[in-house]
Amino acid sequence: MTKICIIGAGKIGLAVKQLLSKYNYELCILDTHPEALADVHIKAYNEAELIDHIKDMDIVISCATFHANRSIAKTCAKNGIAYFDLTEDVGVTDYIKQLKSTSILMPQCGLAPGAVNIIASDLMTQVSDIYDVKVRVGSLPINATNAFRYYLTWSTEGLINEYCQLVDVLTQGQKIKVQPLDGLETLYVDETPYEAFYTSGGIASMCDEYAGVVPNMSYKTIRYPGHQAHMKFLLEDLNFKDDPAQLVALFNKAVPYTQKDVVVILITVKGIIHGRLEEVTYQRKIYGNESFSAIQLATASGVCAVVQAFIEGKISGQGFQSQSSIPFDIFTSNSFGALYA
Repeated sequence: MTKICIIGAGKIGLAVKQLLSKYNYELCILDTHPEALADVHIKAYNEAELIDHIKDMDIVISCATFHANRSIAKTCAKNGIAYFDLTEDVGVTDYIKQLKSTSILMPQCGLAPGAVNIIASDLMTQVSDIYDVKVRVGSLPINATNAFRYYLTWSTEGLINEYCQLVDVLTQGQKIKVQPLDGLETLYVDETPYEAFYTSGGIASMCDEYAGVVPNMSYKTIRYPGHQAHMKFLLEDLNFKDDPAQLVALFNKAVPYTQKDVVVILITVKGIIHGRLEEVTYQRKIYGNESFSAIQLATASGVCAVVQAFIEGKISGQGFQSQSSIPFDIFTSNSFGALYA
């Protein structure tokens, strides 16, 4: 029986456990918070605390805060345990890239990064002489009455981190860093107007993989119009960028969470098809159900699809493996990935 340890008993970790429970796997969920709905509570996510709990596991899925993932990934790498995580943090992924292991190490397996990397890579195979790749994704409240036009739907710490870190893009084939919240644009999905702007980590390592091959590639977060201006005021005018922990605390205190959300995905690839310039598009809106919010369903399904493909022997490798290397048909071949088919 496959033994799987899920680390982090937050909204996504619990959703991952519930989704995987449909199979006959031995599941265990760990968390550091005494009040978390975990099977085991430990003091810290470090090697000394972790090893006794994961040494007999076949797979570890980290749904913990990105700060913890270096220790978790290092422990898995040293002990030959397959490792998957949801991190959007570029620094964490760069750290995992240099780890040596006999087991697979695959970070950034959720929605964005995660599923959208696989979708974008598949679209890129449909054109030649690629000119431009645009990945636009947002987790939004269905209804919003505040000036932000935004309620919390996932990790506040992860959200603020995306708004504060420099962003990788490709321009004229070269990877460069741009400022988060810049690049404001208007777009329409199902005739609904949105805005989009740069945030970090959304397409994982794709800019490294396609530098010199694809002229232009970018990731932007989708929000309702007006959100970016308010965030610029907080992060730049009030200098919360220099103290993100304080902004996280403020958001957790003052911005409501909502279970009524929608995940909006718009991915476009422009290139040559049959001798003329064309654009291929993937567009989808994912809504929640009676069990999960939209962001829970989209993120947990993304990582579960990859883990299931690994268990079935459809993906493999030693050390760091990129999400975008997974073929779309393999990703969507099980019940979890079917959400994105």
